[in-house]
Amino acid sequence: MDIMTQKVIMFAMVIALSYAAAKIGWLGENVRNGLSRLIIKFTAPLMIFTSISSLEYDENLVSESITIVIMSFTIVLLLVLAGKAYAKAARLDEKTKGVQVALMSFGNVAFLAYPLLESVFGPIGVFYGAFYHLANDTCFWTIGAASIDYKNTLSKKERILKIFNQNILAIFLGVISYMTRINLPTLVFQTLSELGQTTVYLSLVFLGTTMAGVDIKNTYKKLSIYVVVIFKMIIAPLAVAVILSRVYSFGLSNTAIIAVVLQISMPVMTFVAILANELSCNYKYAAETVFVTTVISLVTMPVILRIITYLLQNN
Repeated sequence: MDIMTQKVIMFAMVIALSYAAAKIGWLGENVRNGLSRLIIKFTAPLMIFTSISSLEYDENLVSESITIVIMSFTIVLLLVLAGKAYAKAARLDEKTKGVQVALMSFGNVAFLAYPLLESVFGPIGVFYGAFYHLANDTCFWTIGAASIDYKNTLSKKERILKIFNQNILAIFLGVISYMTRINLPTLVFQTLSELGQTTVYLSLVFLGTTMAGVDIKNTYKKLSIYVVVIFKMIIAPLAVAVILSRVYSFGLSNTAIIAVVLQISMPVMTFVAILANELSCNYKYAAETVFVTTVISLVTMPVILRIITYLLQNN
């Protein structure tokens, strides 16, 4: 059994245990909300910063990071266009149209991609993942938020300010430390690094408690959810995998290519459901899609990894 499959099985077990604990009342809504704030505002930024700044300086990594940023913005924008095309063709109502665009465009990079990349590849995985995250968050809080906010509740200033969150700040600080080689004292750095590592399990517990709050009785009957699964989690990552492995790699290493492809294959971004709830959109549908895509991703992610690994090894 390869390491990716082992990690996914482990992740599934932690999510399942957290789901069960939430269902029987041990982990309530206050715990879920507290975990979300703790991860986004504290542990994930620490993991991002310490992972990036811990790497040895390499000009190739600098070049790859620039390539990944440009590539990631392009990919996310193409996903947005595809989401808009589907929402229009499906004639979805106003409360669902923008939500569907966001569901088809933005992945769960904060709560699932980082733990997975760190577990499988270590700091270098988080390094590559951070630059896709930069594109994902920037586009979400501008284009994605505007699509969901059909009533124009949020001002442009509010959406722009959301971009400059703790995770994006951690990426920039990590890059500055990486480029300048100005490091924190060993004891301080180790403490922050170990705190950051708790993101892996805290994120999985958060996902389990979030999924426990979803009524899944009729969820499996909704075709548009499976459109997200097929397009966002299977077709899009496989298309990029084929291009990067068979057409042109843009100078990316195999690990960088795998990291980008896995980021694309992530299930739906949890914040889509959170923002939909705040803006009085179709929150229930968004939450159901988060649930279904997260469960299915535990199967699709290892398959996507096997395919991209095969393509790279037999190039």
